[in-house]
Order: sequence, then structure tokens, then C-alpha cells
Amino acid sequence: MKKGNRRLLDICLVLAGIVILIALLIAPPGTTPPLPDNPTHRPLASLARQQGKKSAEAYCQDCHNPDRVRFPDNHPEGRRCLFCHRLSDRKSPDATAPGP
Repeated sequence: MKKGNRRLLDICLVLAGIVILIALLIAPPGTTPPLPDNPTHRPLASLARQQGKKSAEAYCQDCHNPDRVRFPDNHPEGRRCLFCHRLSDRKSPDATAPGP
């Protein structure tokens, strides 16, 4: 590659990086609520941090179902709770994993 073409490629990559950085900086904040930080959900947060979010999501349906805790009317379908609901940044003490 010629030196002039290399310099043009470098400039284009730097400009693309700047555009991506600006887009990330002006992005709106997340709007989905975090996983509640209460005694019911702390074991799920601990399990998600230790074994992954999918492992913890298996326990969500124990409470969040039409018979116990209903979802709001505008809640999307699907059971990927921790895909949208983020874990809090606070590291809680180890809690026992929820059981069926």
C-alpha cells in the first residue's frame, strides 16, 4: 500500500472512531429498571454473577407468572428478564441460591 493511501486510511479510521465515541456519549440513558435490590431478588443477582444470567432467569418464573406476580400490560413477551433488567452495581454479600 502506498504511503498516501495508508495515511488516508488512518485518517478515516480515526474519524470513524471519533464519530462512534460521540454517538456513544450522546446516547440516552437506559430506561429499563434494574433488578430490585431486595431480599427476594438478591439471591438471583448473586447467582447471575456466579453462574451467568441464564441460570438465574430460570427462577424468575417461580414468582413472575399470571398466578403470583403479573407483568404490567405493556411488558414485552418473553422470559429473558436479565437481558433487559440490569443487575445493580452494588456487590451484595453472598446469598444462597433460590430453590424451587
